[in-house]
Amino acid sequence: MTDLPEDVPVRMPYADEPDEQTPEPRRFYRLRAPHVDKATVPVTVRVTPDADLYIAVGSGRRRMYLTPAEAWALWRCLSEAVASTGEPPEWIRVHITPTHR
Repeated sequence: MTDLPEDVPVRMPYADEPDEQTPEPRRFYRLRAPHVDKATVPVTVRVTPDADLYIAVGSGRRRMYLTPAEAWALWRCLSEAVASTGEPPEWIRVHITPTHR
């Protein structure tokens, strides 16, 4: 691997590497979205090795399992669609650290 000059930006990884000391291989990524009538709406994605991704929006009423390929396709479509609505809100500019529960 070659060393990059200091002024070259380095892209941050999309997710933290799993904690190798933790026996639980599942990782949960959570974020709360503002809601008009309620305080917030929970959004959770569960990643389990060798299994489909599990997505839950709200209080468990909207749930979906996606293969990794489907999740990538959804990510691409959502990113383009949401980007067309304008600048991202400030509350979305956070780093999400995965948890194991």
